[in-house]
Amino acid sequence: MKVISKYLHRYQNDKEGATAVEAAIIFPILIAVLFAVFGIGTYLYGTHQAQRTVEETARMARIMDQPSQDELSALLKQNMKNAMFGTYEPNVTIVNQFDGDYAELAITYNFNFEFPLLDLIDMQSISRTQVKLRFIPI
Repeated sequence: MKVISKYLHRYQNDKEGATAVEAAIIFPILIAVLFAVFGIGTYLYGTHQAQRTVEETARMARIMDQPSQDELSALLKQNMKNAMFGTYEPNVTIVNQFDGDYAELAITYNFNFEFPLLDLIDMQSISRTQVKLRFIPI
């Protein structure tokens, strides 16, 4: 026991390499946090992009003369950009409520960040809006 104590006593006040050990512990955590922040930012950007696409398509649908569900679906797909990570799924339904026909435009954003450990997290957002369809008399 005295032999081990003698060797440990020699390194008791030696501080060389302490910074390297601390950096080795902190660095992986710091990198994971940075990638997580990047992933969350990308998710929020994709959700915002989907919401803007839905709103722009709704504005275009508002000035059209009684567009069909297929026309609105094609317009929504035309305005949609590619997702950075994940996929967009457009959906258009026409409902008759209140005093006329309304189109409900929706985009489901399925997000999956392709990075080790962070790829286990799947997030989803739905951006939607309703617009009243007009009948423009000639």
